[in-house]
Amino acid sequence: MKKIKYILVALVFITITANAQVRKDLITDFTPAQRTTLANLMMDYITPQIVQYHCDYINQSGGEATDIHSDFDFLPFHRVYIEGMEDYFISKGFPEFVPLPAWNPADCTPIELQVIDPECGTFFCQFGSAVTCGSVNNWCPNNPIPPYLQDLCQYPFSPTVPGNSDSNGLSNKLEAPWHNSVHSGANGMNGLMGNFRSPAAPIFWLWHAFLDDMWKDWEENCSQSTALPVDLYMKDNSFVMQSYRDRGQEPNLDDGPMWTSTDIWVRNQADGVAIQIHENPVYGQTNYVYVRVRNRGYQTSLGTEQLKLYWAKANTALDWPNHWDGSMTNGGGFLLGDILDTKTIPQTDGQDQTILEFAWNNVPNPDDYTSGQGSVNPHHFCLLTRVEATNDPMFDEINGSVYHNAQYNNNIAWKNLSVIDLTPNATDPNPCASVFVGNYNGTAGNFDLEFVLPRNYKGNPVLAEAEVLVTLDETLWGKWDTNGRQEQNLSLRSEGNKEVIIDENNASLKNLNFQANEYALLNVCFRFVAKEMTGQKDFDFHVVQRDSNTGEIIGGETFHIEVEGKDGFYADAGSDQEISQGETADISAYEINEDVVYNWYDQDGNLISTGIDVSVSPEITKKYKLEVISDNGGIIDYDDIEIKVKEYEILSMSPNPASNQVNINYNATNASSAYIMVTQPYGNTSNYILDVNQSTININLTGYTTGLYYAVMVCNGEVYDSKTLIVE
Repeated sequence: MKKIKYILVALVFITITANAQVRKDLITDFTPAQRTTLANLMMDYITPQIVQYHCDYINQSGGEATDIHSDFDFLPFHRVYIEGMEDYFISKGFPEFVPLPAWNPADCTPIELQVIDPECGTFFCQFGSAVTCGSVNNWCPNNPIPPYLQDLCQYPFSPTVPGNSDSNGLSNKLEAPWHNSVHSGANGMNGLMGNFRSPAAPIFWLWHAFLDDMWKDWEENCSQSTALPVDLYMKDNSFVMQSYRDRGQEPNLDDGPMWTSTDIWVRNQADGVAIQIHENPVYGQTNYVYVRVRNRGYQTSLGTEQLKLYWAKANTALDWPNHWDGSMTNGGGFLLGDILDTKTIPQTDGQDQTILEFAWNNVPNPDDYTSGQGSVNPHHFCLLTRVEATNDPMFDEINGSVYHNAQYNNNIAWKNLSVIDLTPNATDPNPCASVFVGNYNGTAGNFDLEFVLPRNYKGNPVLAEAEVLVTLDETLWGKWDTNGRQEQNLSLRSEGNKEVIIDENNASLKNLNFQANEYALLNVCFRFVAKEMTGQKDFDFHVVQRDSNTGEIIGGETFHIEVEGKDGFYADAGSDQEISQGETADISAYEINEDVVYNWYDQDGNLISTGIDVSVSPEITKKYKLEVISDNGGIIDYDDIEIKVKEYEILSMSPNPASNQVNINYNATNASSAYIMVTQPYGNTSNYILDVNQSTININLTGYTTGLYYAVMVCNGEVYDSKTLIVE
């Protein structure tokens, strides 16, 4: 939305005494019973991970060394930190505590809030790990706003760039020394509030809500501020510790992906306020789309603003408005997108939020997209929301790039996420999902398709536990083949099936040429290797489309994979075997006590049989691969077996036991030299030259003493076979 500078004409220099402009006062606006309810809710929300955002933020942010108490991050981090708790209150049905009430440290902490979350000591804390989670020493700090903060307008909101510092900026002045002195020092609360585990105390949050309200005072009243009285927005990302967290600024500091908004989610039933977990829409029933609209301003919205919701078939190159306005169809004449509904946004107070529910009665039929430019896994759709209001105009919206529009407008949010549900209770388990890729421009262009892990990833990446199998349709394969199969960090899996395997992060198919408005289909499958599973239950993975020449991101798709948090099965193809030429080897897999599929492949990767048993007759020594796949295809394991075909061998000896002579049948065809060595353990050895063009030799045993001997066949100077010979 366009930033309209808000100026109070009557006053040039405004002196602010920090009385809460947006948030209610913890003491005067709530009863003891309400404060007790609030304290209990806060402790329900405060988990080890929530506290670790504050005390172990480097590890929690994926190793990124962002300082949440730097001059740039101090105020934005704590605002977004608080918003997470406010979102939780809404989900639990307590909107009266949103925005979070503020507590002035000039007052004593109400007795109801003189509590510490009992989980405080159950986690590692990078900062102050030696400090225990005892109580707060001083619940009554009597630490009012100091004189130097009576006029906030004398301080600029600076710095505005991550990593910079400004000792005269508003953030620095609020933090040091006053904020710090409330936490610890002569007039400080000390104890738990004096170390980095302080978020385990509910009063921490209420104290920072008071500081946030002082920032909101500055935004409302100071001439330097460009904040709008009403500024409705939806978040593009859910980062908390990172400097590119989304707090509604335009353009978003984050450079993507822009299609992962957690302020949009789908539910298959009308329970999305309480359960804010995204599901894939299901055809044939009413689904529900939920959109959270936040007001980052300081005045109540008019209640006339409109929220429009659109859908489009999953695509990494979506065009605005064509993919969303009902003007585009697939090869079968079915819509590739349209407006779903429009709703009026109720009046929403500053720093408050509203969740709107849309009934989606007409989810497109998956069968409409299974031919032409359709999909073998067609369930997924993108969602786009736009706040339209005369008092809150678009900032920099263009025709064409949805990615640009989402990044530059806080009025626009985008969800392009497919859930891969491989849990035991999944209603439609499928390890794969498809997405269109291509070119929405009016001119031809070259594009890269990148396969990447999310930034700042916590836990095990999906590539450590699963194989990511990518299948290209005929069109896409042809483009890749034409450009010489340019790639990075991937390998060919099957030429016939047009499959590649992602070998490591930052893999890509490069320089794919698409003509104007040309599209192809990409299918991505996640198959977890049983031996590598750690018990982790969820993973994320991105497909990103980028302009090959400019590096500009065009769009993308995110896959959220959910698996059963337990170890899988193990494939066992049995022991290696040795056979004679012309013989058949019978192979059996170890039977697994669950629903699985057994596939057998030759050493060239060709599927030769499906089932627990297979018979093979190789002419030469070969390896075979057993692939065991769970019934939903989401868990897989492999084992190899080698069938060794004897190149040269002793076929038979008769008689055996023998007394005067023995006839030995052999195969030494194609050997350059061969002989039979008759030897007795720790005894003498006799050699008998073989005619490689013959197959029988008669050996005279006269003179051999009674006992156990070995007939050993040596070809080309190497031992190939041996059999036991008994002389009587």
